[in-house]
Amino acid sequence: MNNGWTEYKLEEALEKLIDYRGKTPVKSNSGIPLITAKVVKNGRIETPNEFIAEDDYESWMRRGIPKYGDVVLTTEAPLGEVAQINTNEKIALAQRIITLRAKKGLIDNTFLKYFLLSPVGQTNLKAKESGSTVTGIKQSELRQVLIYAPDYDTQTEIAGILAALDDKIELNRRMNQTLETIAQTLFTELVGADKSTTLQEYIDINPRLSLRKDTIAKYVEMRDLPEAGFSVQGFVYRPFNSGSKFQLHDTLLARITPCLENGKTGFVDFLEKDEVAFGSTEFITMRAKKGVSPYYVYLLARTPNFREYAIKSMVGSSGRQRVQADMLLDFEASKTSMSAMNEFHGLVSPLFEKIKFNTAENRTLTQLRDNLLPRLMSGQIIV
Repeated sequence: MNNGWTEYKLEEALEKLIDYRGKTPVKSNSGIPLITAKVVKNGRIETPNEFIAEDDYESWMRRGIPKYGDVVLTTEAPLGEVAQINTNEKIALAQRIITLRAKKGLIDNTFLKYFLLSPVGQTNLKAKESGSTVTGIKQSELRQVLIYAPDYDTQTEIAGILAALDDKIELNRRMNQTLETIAQTLFTELVGADKSTTLQEYIDINPRLSLRKDTIAKYVEMRDLPEAGFSVQGFVYRPFNSGSKFQLHDTLLARITPCLENGKTGFVDFLEKDEVAFGSTEFITMRAKKGVSPYYVYLLARTPNFREYAIKSMVGSSGRQRVQADMLLDFEASKTSMSAMNEFHGLVSPLFEKIKFNTAENRTLTQLRDNLLPRLMSGQIIV
C-alpha cells in the first residue's frame, strides 16, 4: 500500500512503550521537569511549569526512562497531541502521556512523530479511541494502531525535510522570545518615573469602531492569542455579528481565567492601516492614545503587576469570573515623559518589526509543512 509502503501495527514497530497512567506523581515547586499533556502542543513540547523532586525521580520513573528522540503522545484530553523529546536532561512523565521508541533500523523516531501528526495517523489513532464525555485510548488499542512506512532510508529523508522546516520555525520562535525579552527590559528602564498616574492617561479600552452587521471580516478566537510571544497566531474570515472590534497595533488581552493567568495576550500586526477586525468577547481591546507607543501598551499588558491587578479585578461566580474592562483604567502606571516615550518607541520598533517578519515567515513555513505532511505521509510525493 502507499506506493509499496509496509503496514505495521504500532506495537510491531516499537522497541519501547512507556505508560505512566494509573499513577499520580507528587509535585514540587522545583526539580525534574514534568511533561504533562498540557505542554504537548502543535508538535512540540512547551516549557514545563510543573516538577517532581530530584529525590523522587528514581522511584517515580520505574516503568522506564525517556531518551532523546523518543516520541511522546497524549492519550486523552486531548488524544493525539504528538511531539519529540529534544533534550538529554532528566525529565519525568505525567499521566496521560505515553512515550514511544521505535525499533532501530525499522522505523525512524522522527518519521514516527510526523506520521502520527499527519491526517492519516490522526485518523488511525481516533479510530481506536473510546469513551463518551472524555475520549481516550487504551494501551491495548494503541498497540493495534496501524502505521505505514517506506524503507528506512526513505523515512529519514522524509523526516529530514519536515524537521528542517520545524527547526527553522523553532529558531524564529526562540528569536522572537529573545527580542521580546530585550524590549521588556527597555520598557522597564525607560518608562519608569518617580511620579505615577493611572492607565487612563495612556490607553482606551474597547474603543468604538464601525463594522456593519454581516460584513465579512477577519475574526480572531481566544485560542489565537499566544501565551508566550507577540503576534496574534491566526485568524479566519467570518460575517460580523458581535464581539470585540480592533485595529492595527491594538493589544488583545484575555479576560477570563485561566487564559489571563497563562498570559494570553496578542498584538495586532496583521491588519491594514484602516482595517477593522473582530473576535471573541472573551478578550479586551486595549488601544494606545495619541502620542503613546502601541508597544508600551502591549508590554505593560505582559507585566506581572498588571496581570495580577487584572486577575484581582475579576468579578462573577466561581468558574465564570471576568475582568471588568473599565477597571483596568484605574491601574497605577508610571508617569512617562513624551521624550522618554519617543525614545522607547524608537528603540523597540526595530525589534518588533523583526518579530513581525519572523512571525510572517513562520506562518509561511507552517503552511508549507502542513501542505507537505499529508502528501509525504501518504506516498503522494516520492523522495
